Amino acid sequence: MRSRALLLIPLCLIMMGAKKTKPTTTDTTTTTVGSSTGTAQVLSSKPTADGLTEEQVDLNGDGKSEVTNYWRDRDGASRLLMRKETDLNRDGKIDVRTAFDDAGLRVQEEMDGDFDGRADWVDHYISGNRSYSEIDTDWNGTFDLFKYYESGKVRRKERDTNSDGRVDFWEYLDEKGAVVKTGKDNDGDGKMDVRDQ
Repeated sequence: MRSRALLLIPLCLIMMGAKKTKPTTTDTTTTTVGSSTGTAQVLSSKPTADGLTEEQVDLNGDGKSEVTNYWRDRDGASRLLMRKETDLNRDGKIDVRTAFDDAGLRVQEEMDGDFDGRADWVDHYISGNRSYSEIDTDWNGTFDLFKYYESGKVRRKERDTNSDGRVDFWEYLDEKGAVVKTGKDNDGDGKMDVRDQ
């Protein structure tokens, strides 16, 4: 069902494997940084309107940026990565957007699995742990599947099966991922009418 989105995960991990070092200059100077896939280069580094430093990174040596990092400089401490944007298929559009908190933990990650310029999978995190996901399973621009996690495992799924913007089907799962009960909304009011155990 999500084969294209699932392909993003290993690609994203590879592309996020670059080890960053702070460039000594800004704008047009190229700085080489280590990468798990070879040598990556920082093509430019410049300040943004919101007080961060935007860093364009070329991972494959083609002279084009595949990753954009947004850093916050701190007095007496190393700089902090606040946002990362990644172009996985090198078409010039951002496919993965990741936001981090002040502790360096992920807060949110948006993924565009069909490369149409719009996010169809969004993961939300609490204290660095995924708490829930919003997923557009039919690629129509509306989230219709919601997954809720406990200790890294999906424990509840909610679906909008008729695309009316309201959840109408619920699944509750045990620790092994097996469905233990379900619920349905038959009258379209967004509330569970039928519960099966």
